[in-house]
Amino acid sequence: DEGLVNNIPKNKKWQRVLTHMQSTNQSDWKLAILEADIMLEELLDAAKFPGETISEKLKNIEQSDFNTIEAAWEAHKVRNSIAHRGADFAISKDEAQRVITLYKAVFDEFYYI
Repeated sequence: DEGLVNNIPKNKKWQRVLTHMQSTNQSDWKLAILEADIMLEELLDAAKFPGETISEKLKNIEQSDFNTIEAAWEAHKVRNSIAHRGADFAISKDEAQRVITLYKAVFDEFYYI
């Protein structure tokens, strides 16, 4: 099962995120962020960080164990804004790309993509 999450190669999930980002539609960029956040949760679960939610897990992590923790927090906060405000939350393509780059930094640190 190595290299697989839910029987889907991890890079396939990341490829879907990148495909959403190629869209000209703001809702696709939001979907990319939501999907990247699911990948973040899967990574945190696979690494056995304690906590029920992503926020709890991130609060329990020592910076020395997770160099990109600030990037993870920042990206997750944007995801929360999307999840809680939905269509009322406006995001530019540049901002969405910046957030996806934050997720990428985390995934690169843990060789997740």
